[in-house]
This record gives sequence, structure tokens and C-alpha cells, in this order.
Amino acid sequence: MAAHASQALRYVRSRMAHCTRGPTVEIQSDALIAFDANGEIKEVWRDAKAVDAQMMDVVKAARLDGRYMEGNAGQFLVPGFIDTHIHAPQYSYMGSGLDKPLLQWLDHYTFPAEAAFSDLDIAQEHYQRAVKKGLREGTTTAMYFATIHKEATKVLAHCLLEEGQRGFVGAVSMDVNPGVPHYGQQTEAALNDAEDLIVYLKSKLQQTQKRLMPVLTPRYVPTCSVELLKGLGHLAEKYDVHVQSHISESLDVLEEVDREHGVRDTYLFDDAKLLRPGSIFAHGVHLQEDELCLMAERGSSIAHCPLSNFFFAHGHLDVRRAFEAGVGVGLGSDVAGGYSISMLNAMRSAVLAHKAILIENKTRPDQLPQDNQVTHETGFYMATLGGAAALGLQDKIGSFEVGKRFDAVLVDLETPGNIDPMPTGLGKGRGGDASDAEDFERFINLADGRNIAKVWVDGHLVHAAEGYD
Repeated sequence: MAAHASQALRYVRSRMAHCTRGPTVEIQSDALIAFDANGEIKEVWRDAKAVDAQMMDVVKAARLDGRYMEGNAGQFLVPGFIDTHIHAPQYSYMGSGLDKPLLQWLDHYTFPAEAAFSDLDIAQEHYQRAVKKGLREGTTTAMYFATIHKEATKVLAHCLLEEGQRGFVGAVSMDVNPGVPHYGQQTEAALNDAEDLIVYLKSKLQQTQKRLMPVLTPRYVPTCSVELLKGLGHLAEKYDVHVQSHISESLDVLEEVDREHGVRDTYLFDDAKLLRPGSIFAHGVHLQEDELCLMAERGSSIAHCPLSNFFFAHGHLDVRRAFEAGVGVGLGSDVAGGYSISMLNAMRSAVLAHKAILIENKTRPDQLPQDNQVTHETGFYMATLGGAAALGLQDKIGSFEVGKRFDAVLVDLETPGNIDPMPTGLGKGRGGDASDAEDFERFINLADGRNIAKVWVDGHLVHAAEGYD
């Protein structure tokens, strides 16, 4: 990189961990990343000590005028986390009612709570809290369900713009809801609102470097008529936008779909042209092999929501089957079916779900090839590069590579009061201290929001914990 072209760049030097292809984590002990004022990564040096003298002079100049940051020994840089499935209004009652079956939970908690978001003041208060909390936990990109209310959904979009988070925003479309009849829409009104929001949000794209994107959001099949599904499929083709919904989530929902339609929900979505590239469907726990193959053929992906699956899905998604079928898999918090907005919790839950499958099948982990295991590295991949690929954004975010956006999290393992240091002599690193790989694994398994020091989206600092300004 020519020195004269580097004057406006910003630089971060730190240990670095990311995935560049599959679920194998690459860790660099001393990396240096350069990005421009628009947040585009211009250069990545995997060994900062190898930077030539001329370039190092440029970096020193950047240090003097505040365009340089260097992590300490307890810190490292990871790509921003990507939450591929979250219900923003449900953040307001997160952690409640998880003792009920799914359909009862929806009728008793979800629909009444979401109905309150017709009040824009309530929407502003709770949406802003959810977005801020996500950023504090390191989530730089999120795929949001809102409610049926068009104007309140615009409020959510403006919260993302204000706080700087990258995201997809969709108003829920649903025209069948006998359990709570006052929370629903007429088919034509639902389609008109969905189209209005696409046009509105697309008008914001150029203002935000495409950080804010629309997504069509049929809630799930029992709440959507075939007419509504097909109308949304037409809009997806007309505007070439993403689609999100729930698929094959729980046995009670599948039974209801079968009673009403006599066919599985995957085929209803496909008939409506909603299985398409850029479509992402939450759960997929009970997908059959032919359905997985169809999703792979259509270019649709799964948002794996392991924590909420423990409560509501009557099973676990076997991500290995999805990977083997060629289906992309991202990771979702599924607030509030999942009681935590933290993607670190989602990563840990993904590993536990895999372990639960092995226990149910009486399979010993040592009988499986290493590349057929779901480990902390797999969870991290699904929350970063895998999530980006599931959303069709793998060329833009998810790893630290030239041409991508600088969406990043600075992790600090030495934040007081959380992760104690490994005793000297126990680790496998130099002198018996923890190795980089051990530090990374301890971060995934032990860290929480207290260890999230700084967060950037598009190169802009959007969160700095107290003491890290």
C-alpha cells in the first residue's frame, strides 16, 4: 500500500480471531488492520511486525493524530456478531413464560405484548433498549422481526440508524390469528404495508451505506393465508428483497399446518416463491431430507436458534445435516423464545444442542470425525462468517478481509470481576501461560457483555464500555 494513499486510514493492532472459509478459526497473535473513513478494510497484515519501514512511518503518524488503536495482552479482535433471528418487541418481556408450550406462549405473552407497539412511544422506548443492548453484547448485524404496525416498524428502523447497528427490518405480516383476533391484519392491508415499508427502507439505503435493509416477514404458516404468502412472494421477486419466517419449528405448529393445508410448510413457502436466495427461516428442527435439499436448491438458509429450541421446538436442529445438504446456517438469539440477547450464549447453546443430539442418539463424541463435531469454533463461525453467508453478505461482513466492512468487536479477557486468569504453568502457551487458542476458547465459554470493550460498525465506534473511551 502506497504511503500517500494511507494518510486518511485508521489502524487497529491486536490479536485477531476470525473464520475465512469454514468453521475453522484462524488466530493471529499480532495483526494490523487498516480501514478507511467509510469503513472499508484496505489492508490486513497478519503479522504486524512484518510491516515495512515506510508503512510503519505512516502508522506512527496515524498514532499521533488519533487514527490508531492498539490492544493490550488480554485483548483481541473478532468480527461483529450476526444475529440472524430476533424479535425486537419481545425484548420487552424477555425471560418470561418459558414454561408454556409455544402456541400458548404466543397467545398469552407475544401477541398481547406486540399489540402494545401500536403506541409509538412504547415502540421507541423498547426498540431503542433492544438495539443498544445488542450492541453492548457485540451484535453488529441483526435480522429483526418487528410487529404488524407499519409506523412502529419505521421507529425500529430509525433506532438502528441512530445507534449505528447494521440490520434488516421487517413488519410482521399475518392475516390469520383466531387465538388473539384483535392482533392481525386484512390480507390486502398486510401486503400494502409490506410494500410501503420496502419502498421506505430502500429510500434509506444510500444514506446509510446499505446498513439498513428491508425484509419481508410472514410470521409463520398458520398465521398466514396462502393468498398472503403468494402476495409476499410476488413482492420478494418484484423488489429483490430478503425474506424471513419460521419453518418446521415445533410439532404442535406442524400438526396445525397439516390440519389446515395437508402439506408441510416448506412446500407452502416454495409454492409462494418465498424459498429463494436471501430467504432465511428460523429453527428448521423437523425438516426432512427432501426439504433440506429443496432449501439448498433454492438458496435459502436456516437461522439456528438453539436456546429457544430447548424450550419450544420438541427437538434440536442437527446443523451437521444442514451443512451436509448444502444449506447455509446462521445463529439466532430468538429473543424472547430465547431468554438472552447475547450471541455468546447462542454459541454455547449450539454446542449444548449438538451434545444433546449425541446423547439422544447414544453416540460417543470420540466416534465422530473432528470435522463432524459442533464445537465452540462452529458456534463462532455461525455467529460471524456463517451468519453473513446465510444473509448473502459474506462478501461484505463476517471476517477481516480486504474489501469487507470493518464490523468488529474488541474483546478484553482482563475486565475485572469476570474471567480469572489461567494459573501460570497450566496453559499450553509460552512459559505455561494460556495460548491464543485457549484464550479464544475461554472467551467463547466464559465471557459476557462485561468483556465487550469496543464495537465498530462500518468503521464507526458505536459502543465503548466504561473505561475504554
